[in-house]
Amino acid sequence: MSARREAGAVPPWVMPEAISSKGSNENINPNRRQRSSGDNFPPWGETAPRQLPSPQKKEDVQASVTTPRRCNLAAGDDTSLSEQDSKKEYLLISGGQVVNGDHMQTADVLIADGKIESVGVGIRVKKGTPTIDATELMIFPGGVDIATYIENDRFGFDPKTFLNTTKEALLGGTTTIVDTVICPKGHLPLNTIREIQSKTKGTKLWCNVVYRVGLLEISETILSQMETLVKQKLVNSFLFFVSGSASPAEQSEALSPVELRKAMEKCHQLGVLAVVRTSSKPSSGEVAVEHSEDQEKAEIKATEEILAIAEMTNCPVIISSPHSLNTVEMAAQGRRQFPPIHAYISCAPSVLLPTPLNGMQKPSKFLDYLTTGGITAVSSDQAGTNPYTGSPRLGAIGQRLVAVWESGVPPGYLDASLFVNLTSANAARYSGLYPSKGRVSPGADADLILWPICSLARVGSGRPTMVLLNGKVMAREGKLADSANELIPPITVNNSPVADTDPNPEGDYLAAEPFPSAVYGLVAATDRMKRRHLPNRDSETFSTPSPNAPKADTNLSIPQAAPAKAESRKSPGSEVSQNTPTARNQSGSDSSHMSVRMVHGHRDLYASGFSLSGAQVDDDKPQRSGIRTSQPPGGASRNPLW
Repeated sequence: MSARREAGAVPPWVMPEAISSKGSNENINPNRRQRSSGDNFPPWGETAPRQLPSPQKKEDVQASVTTPRRCNLAAGDDTSLSEQDSKKEYLLISGGQVVNGDHMQTADVLIADGKIESVGVGIRVKKGTPTIDATELMIFPGGVDIATYIENDRFGFDPKTFLNTTKEALLGGTTTIVDTVICPKGHLPLNTIREIQSKTKGTKLWCNVVYRVGLLEISETILSQMETLVKQKLVNSFLFFVSGSASPAEQSEALSPVELRKAMEKCHQLGVLAVVRTSSKPSSGEVAVEHSEDQEKAEIKATEEILAIAEMTNCPVIISSPHSLNTVEMAAQGRRQFPPIHAYISCAPSVLLPTPLNGMQKPSKFLDYLTTGGITAVSSDQAGTNPYTGSPRLGAIGQRLVAVWESGVPPGYLDASLFVNLTSANAARYSGLYPSKGRVSPGADADLILWPICSLARVGSGRPTMVLLNGKVMAREGKLADSANELIPPITVNNSPVADTDPNPEGDYLAAEPFPSAVYGLVAATDRMKRRHLPNRDSETFSTPSPNAPKADTNLSIPQAAPAKAESRKSPGSEVSQNTPTARNQSGSDSSHMSVRMVHGHRDLYASGFSLSGAQVDDDKPQRSGIRTSQPPGGASRNPLW
């Protein structure tokens, strides 16, 4: 008996198969070799020497046999020397702290032709491969700005300076922007976006751009063109304006509740996101940070309307750049209810900055919702090509990442992973770009940021050390990388530093895919829930009606009473009347005793139609005070009481 069998590694009842001395079978799959193929397997308990191809030298054979293969900490295998293609352009970033939205780890990143090929520990590459030593640096995915308004004539768009605006974004660490083209009233969205494309034709980009279309009115023609835009993969989100104010200027560009419902139903059908703003002036630098009481009430009213219609249509919605904390709280309550409302919040960096009050800096209350998940993305709100028409109190698109980092990370509101989610990963998920964008993993685009680790606790040091786009070094310390810069970390070849090559604009317009799985996976689950169960609005849970209950209308479509629905929705903290009739009560059936709480598909064996209340079958017979039996049960008895 072998040593392995004596040690208990192999059960005693398992007998090794006899090794056949016949020739190998030619029909056997070489990737899955069978024991009966005639291979000379070693005796039990011994290790066979590695058989290497003949062209390798003796030194290479010895090195490959004796060097152990280290285990990865991330997805992707180590890339061995023989697997590297000499035709590809490689770049190795070694010793960095890879940060994704769900974890952090120390690993190397191997880039090949603008794509991340491998992430792991101890990646071996050929001699002469350019290498960046990322010790004491974190490796972030490139930033994704989910709301900009650059290519719009109403905000002073200049195609000649569009290149500089994208360069500002790149220098600040943003490698992809979602730019909104607002369609004026009386124009068609397809014509508007074609006009913008003709203006920017031939213009180079320093960062990637994804289109979004903003609509100020809804008609059947516009709804039809929305479908055309999505099918041509030009956009996968639409912007709408809703106003709770009575101001004629605000109402002129805001959609009515009926129009908003039609638009969101179309978005749900096409698999795109509805981005809604409560103000039609996204970039005005003159907007005060502290809104008045009337402005806050108007925003709350508009938010109630948005959430009510989102609940009717089950359409995912992003409420962009709110100024009231009540808006954030109402959206969070909508996500927590059952069934949930798929509403998300994207804020501007200006609301994260401290507010001056009586000569002192008052911390922003919005930072609390960054930690708890009430706010899921941060956008720059850059409008036009003027760098000073961004969000209030924060000038340009290039300051977004620095503002979020300095506001949230050193004070302890955020860690590095939450920072990645707010500035890159969630925006990529909502835009259908994840995991190509917003993640450092094999197969993703090599849009990366190198960030100093010391800035986790040191205020004022958080800034991009290096920015890569498509695997090429584009920026260092807030400036374009060129051969004259001698900044660290340098690119080394065989441990010798080499000068940076002068970068060229590498950005492009990206296709927008509908039905982003991170959003519409939850929407599809809610649709299945509503189709399978009939909601009982009198209770907190879904219930299955009793077999004896009259059949109710299972059509979940709500009549065109969107304004009434919005008015019936109460703000947080308000009391809701318990006597409000529900849909079932209006249909004539009382759902309070007709429904039975049980697992769907099971029968309630204790359910019965018998009831002691109401009319009975013996009501016509006279009632007697009592009946005395002549004999007790079981036979005669001598008990005198009988």
